[in-house]
Amino acid sequence: MKITNGSITAFGSSPAPLAFFPTARSVAAETFRDSVKNRFFTVFAVFAACAIYASLLAGVMAVDEEARVLSDLGLGLMELMTLAYALFHAAMAIPREMETKTIYLIFSRPVSRPAYLSGKAAGLYLLSAFMLAVMAVIHLSMLSLRGFPPGAAYAAIMACIWLKMVIITSLALFISLFSTSPVSTMVIAGIIWTLGHFTPEARFLIEKSAGISAVFLKSAAWLIPDLQLYNLRDAPSAAVPGGAWFRVFYAALWALSAYGASVLLFRKKEF
Repeated sequence: MKITNGSITAFGSSPAPLAFFPTARSVAAETFRDSVKNRFFTVFAVFAACAIYASLLAGVMAVDEEARVLSDLGLGLMELMTLAYALFHAAMAIPREMETKTIYLIFSRPVSRPAYLSGKAAGLYLLSAFMLAVMAVIHLSMLSLRGFPPGAAYAAIMACIWLKMVIITSLALFISLFSTSPVSTMVIAGIIWTLGHFTPEARFLIEKSAGISAVFLKSAAWLIPDLQLYNLRDAPSAAVPGGAWFRVFYAALWALSAYGASVLLFRKKEF
């Protein structure tokens, strides 16, 4: 018996990697624990709490629109804080283990690469959900203190924010496999995030163009996720055919596509 490429091989038999789901679950749990224990989590949690408190002060100055300002500003800050922290860890998750040679130890065991990538992604999704939950508790507490109970759509808005995190962290994890540095990964993912909120406008302008450039631009537009679908605070984006199920399917499609591309690229790396 020998160990080859992260799997146990008996003489005269094929590789026998560990079960996919137990391996992915262990990697996800370890990724989540490392992210939460990281000192940056405390920094972001404190900063988010202070930023949301600052939104209360801004709401007081809004007078008649205080409830709307408190809700929109708080939700916006929560989204940006979660985005920054999730992108940081998505950009560092695999490159850091490659630099410290930890990944060689991982694949010296019967760990399959698809299970490893699946666990990394799941850990990042869980991290985003945990951060949003913590900040939502703070935000709801502050809204209640001001006498503004959250509307019925609050839970749906939070779910849509999380789905956006699922899409962008999946893409960031894929980009980190070929990017030259974690900083460039975060920059590219940040650009995709920004463009994703202007996809409807971009497609409208592309439709008005003509020639070879129009064909190229139309093709490129489909490579950018339409994140505006998840901005439930905007009236136009709320009226999406299929509603909640469409948004879930769209996010799952992008996440699975990024995961499939990551698996193909990761298999070419030598460990």
